[in-house]
Amino acid sequence: MSQDQPTIFKMTRAYRNIGRITEVISVLAKFGFGDLVVDVGLKGMVSRFRKIAGLPVAEATSSRPRRLRLALEELGLVFIKLGQYLSTRRDFMPPSYIEELSKLQDKVPPIPRDEVRRILLDSLGAGAFREISDEPLAAASVGQVHSAILPDGSEVVVKVRRPGLERKVATDLNILMQIAQQAEKRLPNIRIVKPTDVAGEFGRSLVDELNFRAEAANIQRFSRLYGTRQDVKIPALVPRLCTENTIVMEKLYGTRFDDAHGLADAGIDARELARLTARIALEQIMLFGFFHADPHPGNLYALPGPVVSFMDFGLTGQITKETRDELLNLAKGAVRKDASACARAVLRIAGSPGRTDRDRLELDLSALLENHLSKTLKDIDLNACMRDVIDIMHQHRLRTPPDLLLLVKALIQFESLGALLDDGFNILEEAKPVVAQIFRERYSPERFIRELAGRADDVLDAAKWLPKDLAPFLDMLRSGRIRSEMKIKNLHFLEDAVRAAAFRVSTALVLSALILGSAFIFSNNEPPFWHGLPLLGVIGLACAIIVAAVLLVGLLRRKGPT
Repeated sequence: MSQDQPTIFKMTRAYRNIGRITEVISVLAKFGFGDLVVDVGLKGMVSRFRKIAGLPVAEATSSRPRRLRLALEELGLVFIKLGQYLSTRRDFMPPSYIEELSKLQDKVPPIPRDEVRRILLDSLGAGAFREISDEPLAAASVGQVHSAILPDGSEVVVKVRRPGLERKVATDLNILMQIAQQAEKRLPNIRIVKPTDVAGEFGRSLVDELNFRAEAANIQRFSRLYGTRQDVKIPALVPRLCTENTIVMEKLYGTRFDDAHGLADAGIDARELARLTARIALEQIMLFGFFHADPHPGNLYALPGPVVSFMDFGLTGQITKETRDELLNLAKGAVRKDASACARAVLRIAGSPGRTDRDRLELDLSALLENHLSKTLKDIDLNACMRDVIDIMHQHRLRTPPDLLLLVKALIQFESLGALLDDGFNILEEAKPVVAQIFRERYSPERFIRELAGRADDVLDAAKWLPKDLAPFLDMLRSGRIRSEMKIKNLHFLEDAVRAAAFRVSTALVLSALILGSAFIFSNNEPPFWHGLPLLGVIGLACAIIVAAVLLVGLLRRKGPT
């Protein structure tokens, strides 16, 4: 178990959880997973409490994936959430299990009205609301939502967390971690993706989902990102009424994406709404690196304009700038059908282990590109393409970052929303302007200068700390504890080679800057003009030609040592 696991995973004494462990193992055996219980060495933990082998197997004629789904449903909240999480892990679960686990739903009875009022009174005190509805607007396994009116007359919605979840969740997560640890020890074939890593990642996401302060922070972050945008609506929080158990936010009215008649009655163009939703999704993923990771029809509403309104921010994803850059490199390599470039991007995304067979990976990616990209853009199945990429990474024992899998899930959900609104919808078509904007920003002079400034900071930091870091080494040299002798023959040839290399690198950098700058000026058609062409762009291009000629002449005249 990694050192950064949340404290909820700290091991407790076995007897504290033995009742729940017995229940978990019994349910697994009941649904035909007694072999798994034996394989991971858990049978002995409860053998004196219950005879597992004698339990009847439920749904004996059902497939193993279906029986797993039924077992998880019977085990309750944490195991249902685990199944939903595993349905996104193509690197860990076979396709037949993913298909079945994606059907899991956490249907639960609503929290009684008196219990809701007690929670609100304990968390917020008396007088927080003028009125609150008896019937919930929605009920889920973690919490439920009610309409309410504040003392000043503002309409809000209140999300209340179910009571008593912390202890139940802590117990089940502890049991899951024990099972994962046993599986890792006893089943070496599943170590491609470490079960303890999967259990840890799942546990962290569930703990965050239980903490309503984290969800409130997500809402505030989206609000800052969209600022005054008119085509996206994020509900405003009432911060003073947000606690670990409650979230209070502005009540928004709108139409569900799957209500075709409602959209038509509200005068909302479904095709335009589909395109807008796709652009918003791609902006969140590729520009912000922070995205809504559960965009099903119940979590998005449409307003006239059209305007997209997001709800329920308990599940979000985040990808680093480096990963986003590699995803762009992967997309660029795919468009060019350059399997080598795609392999480089995949290995960087995965943090490639040294034993990867690079040639085999390139061959597999080349076959994938031929299979998917030989079609027209509108005929490309994004779901199948992304699924195949994940499968190839798994086959080559490459780690798939969890948030990347969450991104794939969210992107597929966004694509399904678009198809729900417009039969001819294709998210790849909608990606064109967003990707073009990203590439313009990526190769802009402003970004080049920013990155250069960032590198300068790194160099200054190195210059600042290098003398201190070298001091012990120099002391050892002075004391005679390190002795060295170096003889370099043909040193003048080395000096010439270094000078030539420095000249070529610096000239190439100048050439690149001139070409990129000229291209930027031409693309933006910046004045002043000369014969209808941007003058500065023409000058930059002319200088680039001169520098290229100098570089070429230098290369032709260069004669290395023999």
